[in-house]
Amino acid sequence: MSDRPIRRPPVRICRVKHTSNVQRRRVKSAAEKERDQLSSRLRSIEMELFSTLSSLSHVKSDINYIEGAMATVPSRLQKVRNQGYEIMSYLDENQEILTRKWDENGQQIKDDYLYNIQPLREEARRLQSEIRGLKSRIERGDSSWVRRSLSTLVSDVSSLRGQTSNEANRTASSLKEFKSGISALDRDLKGAEKTIQLVSQASFPWKEGESPILALNAKIMTGEKSEGGFFLTNQRILFEGVKEEVTERKFFIATKKKTVRTLLLDQPIGIVKEISGGTVSFWAGAGIYVRFKPDSGLEEIPFDVKSEEVDLIKKHYNFIVTGEADLEIAKVRGKEKKEAPSKPKVLRCPTCDAPYTREIYRGQTSVQCDYCGSVIPLG
Repeated sequence: MSDRPIRRPPVRICRVKHTSNVQRRRVKSAAEKERDQLSSRLRSIEMELFSTLSSLSHVKSDINYIEGAMATVPSRLQKVRNQGYEIMSYLDENQEILTRKWDENGQQIKDDYLYNIQPLREEARRLQSEIRGLKSRIERGDSSWVRRSLSTLVSDVSSLRGQTSNEANRTASSLKEFKSGISALDRDLKGAEKTIQLVSQASFPWKEGESPILALNAKIMTGEKSEGGFFLTNQRILFEGVKEEVTERKFFIATKKKTVRTLLLDQPIGIVKEISGGTVSFWAGAGIYVRFKPDSGLEEIPFDVKSEEVDLIKKHYNFIVTGEADLEIAKVRGKEKKEAPSKPKVLRCPTCDAPYTREIYRGQTSVQCDYCGSVIPLG
């Protein structure tokens, strides 16, 4: 054998197949990109359609809300009246006005919804179904069909949005007065219902001619800081602490409890100088301060209440001290409220005939004679 090296032919690299794979990947990427763009466009149209349907659904919800309230508000109002809630006579008047207006216009509003808005809801659902069909075509790779259908779909959705805006705004305008009126009625009725509930649970006796004005849950921020019920009546301001005491235990587990109610504040409403809002403590936050007249000898008392109840308490307090509460109660009871005489008579003790010279506060029903200690009833 020869020692000469064997010469092999050079290796020829075929690049045709490699180039073909790159081209196919480029074509595939372009198709995927188009599908992504079409899917994104359909999602955008679908969101726009969802917003349109939502506005139509709100109209139906508003109609149902008004009809439901019209059916329940009169019975709720009658119930609190039967339970002794005598003030806020405007509730009866507003309820009657709203009921009469709904009787006059409600059917027309519902017909407008049935013939003008309901067809739009059906058209929106048809378009939603069409979008689902186009999404299926994208998944099957039929992008050309989807591309040709988009312009018609966009036009239909745009037209529907315009019609929906006009009809929904027109109906919403008709419902606005009813919604706002019912919302105000419901808010005040809830306050009356809460007042009646707490009054029915209270343990203290009521005075002759006394009528509850406002009651709510609160926490007195002095002493042991008890939770309980805060009451304003046409005669008094009261706070009744409520706590549970364990009466029986088994293996350190409380098996029986009893509710203990303690009257921690009971003063004539006229002894209050003012009720103001403020921060009652770092942890409690918003609340009220009840400040008493200087000659009463009483220190101010803070109460922890909900922030939205601060103005409500102040409003009802002013309603009492301005005499409006007594006027309403007298009207409900069929009695005419007597005007105070320009020159009040001197109050004398029926036992020793000594004059009573101290201030008589609104809500007081009797005072004590400074000379003989007898109780002097107030008319």
